[in-house]
Amino acid sequence: MNAYRHFAYYYDDIFQDLDYTLWLNYIEPYLNKSSSILDLACGSGTFAILLKLKGYDVEGMDLSSSIIDIAKEKAKMNHLSIPFHVGDMTQFDFQKKYDVITCFFDSINFLKNKEEISDLFNCVKQHLNPNGIFICDIFSRTLLKEYKHHKLKKRYETHKLKWKTKCVDASTIQHTIQIQEGEFKVEETYYEYYYEIKDIIPDDFKLIKCSGDFKDTLKDSDERILLVLERK
Repeated sequence: MNAYRHFAYYYDDIFQDLDYTLWLNYIEPYLNKSSSILDLACGSGTFAILLKLKGYDVEGMDLSSSIIDIAKEKAKMNHLSIPFHVGDMTQFDFQKKYDVITCFFDSINFLKNKEEISDLFNCVKQHLNPNGIFICDIFSRTLLKEYKHHKLKKRYETHKLKWKTKCVDASTIQHTIQIQEGEFKVEETYYEYYYEIKDIIPDDFKLIKCSGDFKDTLKDSDERILLVLERK
């Protein structure tokens, strides 16, 4: 239950250039001021905090207890009350329902097989109000090809990062992340799995929008595929 055990503490530094307003602008047409939102795989809580600052009722959940601790501290620093939960998005039960559930940053691609994807959607359906909306993204075949042999080296104020990706088979990406801060050095490995759009959507959800890279269309060159699904 503690994925990103060490990586969690460097997460915000490494992803500091991410523009979370792209996700916010994408989902706001499906929200109103009374919308209740659950952000799955919420990471360090930046997106949930952004939603809360806009006046929305939001909760977050992530598999990593380390990163949820950080999310809670960030919310406290912003004088915000946001429920953050440690949980597995394939087997959670909060005994409540939401108007909108989100799952971003290709978090679905960390699920190992179609059975886990089915479990995710069963949980999402259980927690959505009738006609509720599930908004998620997956990476495209274009990005899969780019990850075939990708290396990143970067020096930050307090630490150094080495991030290598490679395809271990036709549909599996291996991420190897090495962080060094002074004498402290840690390496963590994660896997992502490529899925076609048709592998994602179950019969009890209706696809109402499919687009790439935050546009209204989807092209072969797009790296991120965004899906807006309605619970039937």
